[in-house]
Amino acid sequence: SGLYAANATLAYTNAGNPALQWETSKKTDIGLAFGFLQDRLTGEVAYYRNLADGLILDVPQAPSRGVPNNTISANIGSMVNSGVEFSFRFNAIQKKAFNWTVSGNVTTLKNRVLSLATEGQRTGTATSGLETVNFLEAGHSIGEILAVRSLGVNPTNGRRMIQKANGVVAQYDHLGTGWTDVATNLTTTAPTQGTDGVYYGPVLPTWSGGFDNNFRYKNFDLGVFIQFSGGNYIYNGTNAGLHDQRFWNNKTDILDHWTTENTNAKYPRVVYGDNVSNGSALIMSSNVEKGDFARLRNVQLGYSLSQSLLNTLKIASLRVYVQVQNAALVTKYSGIDPEVSSNNTANASINSAAGVDRNSVGQARTYTAGLNIG
Repeated sequence: SGLYAANATLAYTNAGNPALQWETSKKTDIGLAFGFLQDRLTGEVAYYRNLADGLILDVPQAPSRGVPNNTISANIGSMVNSGVEFSFRFNAIQKKAFNWTVSGNVTTLKNRVLSLATEGQRTGTATSGLETVNFLEAGHSIGEILAVRSLGVNPTNGRRMIQKANGVVAQYDHLGTGWTDVATNLTTTAPTQGTDGVYYGPVLPTWSGGFDNNFRYKNFDLGVFIQFSGGNYIYNGTNAGLHDQRFWNNKTDILDHWTTENTNAKYPRVVYGDNVSNGSALIMSSNVEKGDFARLRNVQLGYSLSQSLLNTLKIASLRVYVQVQNAALVTKYSGIDPEVSSNNTANASINSAAGVDRNSVGQARTYTAGLNIG
């Protein structure tokens, strides 16, 4: 904690590993540049493949070892990234009073973990000390979400139903009977993430890019930048917390919970203290969402003084502008922002723990006005 007897003292946050080595990589890039219409349209298309060995990741340790966060960074496996990158620039309109230039890029990504330290190893990364959502396992993309499969709400009694790995559909009753088999109504073992969980992934976008449009009409200029990304999954841990039935605030859509008059509800019946049915204590697929989005990242409008006025003012240039950053967002993700993560930590775990939203703060919309004088 950095304190001893209420006094500040030195404390280490990561355990050293004398066997730690640099990661190594083998890269392949094959590209083609092109130009058409007397180079009004130019661009590049390329294929890339990056094989990384000796990945530095956090390896869980027994609490008895007494190391911070119960993890040690180590070289534990190999991974491959591959995809296609495409970029272009097009001078669409070139007139005396009006110009329009558009540029853009699109990138695809296919990620696979090839091997870890031992055969069949599965390594999880906790979210800021809360649930463990992301896991590493050979044959999957890095940090995929491991969640039990929710079958929704039993319309007969309002209980959450979970598909177990052995085929049993279990339902949860927080009032006392616990987990029972839907078919027989007999007690069954509780589903667990490790045994009954299925993978949802990848958590890294499989496609991303942006388009930048620049317009100029006489002394006015307008820039519009649109960013897009998708193909990835997000675990909405915030949603799980906002439907937890302990003494916490709830999201307003909890009103669509099961009652005898509302048997086709989105959420199970409300039982005080229930932290299981909506995914707070058990990672479930009902909180897994697609992370696709398109964002109006930046819009800037400017005006430059004419040369005659500049000569009068005896200055080389003067431009005034207004700008909006993060102007608009289009997404089906129900959380505050599909581009945030609760695991923005400056350590190795960020490599394997993307795509988790646990009480994250969304990106701000910023308005700016400025004056450039040259």
